[in-house]
Amino acid sequence: MHADLVDQYLQALGLQRQAPDGAYLAQITQRHVATLPFASIGPRLGNDLPLDLPALCERLLVRRRGGYCFEQNALLFGVLEALGFTITLVLARVLNNQDIHPGLTHRSALVDLAGVRYLVDVGFGPNGPRVPVPLSGEPLQDRDRCFKVSERRDGEFHLQVLKADGYYSLYGFELARYGAADCALGHFYSHRHPDAVFVNTLVASRILPQEIRSLRNRDYRVITGHGETARQIENAAALQDVLSRQFDLSVTTAESEQLFSQLP
Repeated sequence: MHADLVDQYLQALGLQRQAPDGAYLAQITQRHVATLPFASIGPRLGNDLPLDLPALCERLLVRRRGGYCFEQNALLFGVLEALGFTITLVLARVLNNQDIHPGLTHRSALVDLAGVRYLVDVGFGPNGPRVPVPLSGEPLQDRDRCFKVSERRDGEFHLQVLKADGYYSLYGFELARYGAADCALGHFYSHRHPDAVFVNTLVASRILPQEIRSLRNRDYRVITGHGETARQIENAAALQDVLSRQFDLSVTTAESEQLFSQLP
């Protein structure tokens, strides 16, 4: 990844170059999910979404269009690799706590630090972690949420979050070899297939230090450690206002009207 793009990314997050250690990695991921919004604007509008790093920087950093896992985690991967982290691509199956075997439609990564391997993911929306989660299975408490990686079957790992009735599996992955062609397939399905979630659902989120902001179609929620508040988006102008003010996303009036007209 070109040095200018890395500096552009770090500047957007308010960070400087540092040695590639655990504290710096956690700082990057926390700033990323707070600053660069997760969003399905592109798939909903039928936009072309190339995955080369200059295009990702232009879309996420300059044009403020947001992105989902194949965009967010591809950008993070390129930056971390350029900063000297040892990083490995991971593709996963979204489970939502079900015993199913869907396609590989989620991208994340593993980072090795001082003999410890961590799952790093800035592209799972409001339910994802803000910080790296150790692959060892040790629970990680991050403010009011607790995550862990469990080996549920031989060679099959689940990212889990603790809920009132126990650990909930968000997605599952295997330690296989993946490459750009695998990402291209998953990305094409996720933003082009008529049955894909992001083609059919408008989502946006930011995970801030004290709250999580989440939009799903007409439903806008703010979640804190003390509970959540919710309101319904009633028209295109309100949608544009929420996307702009709460998520720092840039959408035109015409795009907001198109997005709102497509909501179920």
